[in-house]
Amino acid sequence: MLGITRRAVAIAASFLAAGPAAAQQQWPARPIEIAVWASAGGGTDFTNRLIARAMERHLGTRINVQNRTGGGGAVAMNHVWTQPRDGYSWLGASEAMQNAAVMGFHPSVTRDWHWFMVAGSVAVLAVHPESPHRTVEDFVAAAQRNPGRVRIGHCALGCVWHLKSLSLAEASNSRFNLIPYEGSGPAITAAMSREVDGVMAGLAEVTEHIRGGRLRPIGMIEMEPFAFPGVGTIPAAGTTYPRIAEMPARQWLGFALPADTPAPVMQRVTAAFEQAMQDPEVLRGLDGRMFTRFGQHGPEAQRILQAMESAVSWKLQELGMARVNPEQLRIPRP
Repeated sequence: MLGITRRAVAIAASFLAAGPAAAQQQWPARPIEIAVWASAGGGTDFTNRLIARAMERHLGTRINVQNRTGGGGAVAMNHVWTQPRDGYSWLGASEAMQNAAVMGFHPSVTRDWHWFMVAGSVAVLAVHPESPHRTVEDFVAAAQRNPGRVRIGHCALGCVWHLKSLSLAEASNSRFNLIPYEGSGPAITAAMSREVDGVMAGLAEVTEHIRGGRLRPIGMIEMEPFAFPGVGTIPAAGTTYPRIAEMPARQWLGFALPADTPAPVMQRVTAAFEQAMQDPEVLRGLDGRMFTRFGQHGPEAQRILQAMESAVSWKLQELGMARVNPEQLRIPRP
């Protein structure tokens, strides 16, 4: 009887040991959730919904996109971080995640995640169509006459558009009233309702509003102008304020999984991502909004984003905005 019991225990143990491996082979067996850190209507939300629809076709399961805003990305990051490492919970991410640790929003750093970079955009300052400001120089002059009174809406503290707003302030020796929102979507809405005097956002995020006459672009917060079909050339603020180039921030949008997600699951996600990045619907969606397509993942994305994390984290430390010293996080100086 004792021998039978021992054999039964041994057989049960072998099934338990095989369980995780079998589950990985059958993955995905249920819907996946992408927890997007930013509000609906912005670039992070749009890009994740677009790539999710395409990846569903290759993974054979539903991918649900949920906006989990708050804490500069901490709410979404913490939600995904605390889920089982089974590949069913992804983070709808952007460049703001590279600043989350130094801003004290979440303890994880870039090396703790596996990144999938879909696309990005360049920075534009846009205003309500009836705004008196016709150029970035007009906007800056108003701020210099009334320090702290001219309002710029942007995504959460430490995000790329916040940093671009800071770069314009520094480069023009001006003081703006910088107002953070939980993503570009509500910041854009604030500009259209004149709650703020202008919005700093990705060109791709405001493309449809510019085409619809709901916003007017007054300048690219970049070193190069942009030829907008049907609108004309949007001038580069860098011509007048060249120091904006000193801010090492650029936008990327996509998603991430914890780095310790099982390799078989990550292989399936990677294959689906590569296929989705060639999907005609994805290409039309990105090109239609004037996004720059990326498509990096794995070691290549890690190299790019660790360099960005390093540059931006130490810039925030220099500006006195970092809440955690990058050195404590083992983030090397650029």
